[in-house]
Amino acid sequence: MIPRGYQGRMVGLLAMGGTQGLVGWWMVKSGLGDDRFDDSHEIRVRPIRLATHLTMAVVTYSALLWTGLDILGLPHQKTMAEEALKMFNKDALRKAIRIRSGAIGLTALTLTTIVSGALVAGNDAGRAYNTFPMMNDEWIPSEIADLTPWYRNLNENTATVQFNHRVLGVSTAVGALSLAGIGLLSPATKAKSAAALFTPQVRIGLYAVGTSALGQMLLGITTLLQYCPLPLAAAHQVGSIVVLTSGIYLTHSLRYARPALARLNRDAIVKTVSKKVLS
Repeated sequence: MIPRGYQGRMVGLLAMGGTQGLVGWWMVKSGLGDDRFDDSHEIRVRPIRLATHLTMAVVTYSALLWTGLDILGLPHQKTMAEEALKMFNKDALRKAIRIRSGAIGLTALTLTTIVSGALVAGNDAGRAYNTFPMMNDEWIPSEIADLTPWYRNLNENTATVQFNHRVLGVSTAVGALSLAGIGLLSPATKAKSAAALFTPQVRIGLYAVGTSALGQMLLGITTLLQYCPLPLAAAHQVGSIVVLTSGIYLTHSLRYARPALARLNRDAIVKTVSKKVLS
């Protein structure tokens, strides 16, 4: 049975699944007939369409995951809110809001990195510049702006798409490790008064974000240095979903830590949360 209030969301998720099929055909069409991409003997779809197809799939997965976490948390929602109100601490709330904001930013960065990875796959760019950290003895490849008009470089230039993916991948790992370090090592998150906000679920999310992003970066570097063998490439793609899942889980675990609450006094916060959750 669909929980009360979720019917509209379920219809939206169903529509997203149907749209994914249409986007899939639009992608495949670019590898067939007169619309075929490239002149090679292999069937190749246009990288931008491949990236669009993957983006739609990942967004649908993210919406499904968030909805699933919502529904799984329904039996415990009231208890969690009551405990949070008993142990209210405004400093901890501000810290939780900052970490939640960081988790949202990291999740968005992860999604952007995944999309850039699809462009790498679409251009078969994983079999070029198989050195790290430099790209064939250059930090920025000289071919990075060879195509005209300029915007074609963003999705059709092997050097550009791989450079972008490297920068985004390393940035994601550094951001994830920084967020995990701040969340796990800060005295404000270890205080007893912060226990209601920094639950075991939040700590699991922080550990998952840091370790998965670091592992994903190392796996990506290994895949590149080994000239992109299919098993490693597939594992790298799966790893990107693990990082995204970790970011969504962490964000969901801190879903009550919203900036609007920090601007209210304690009584107003109690009233606001009670109205939304405890009624």
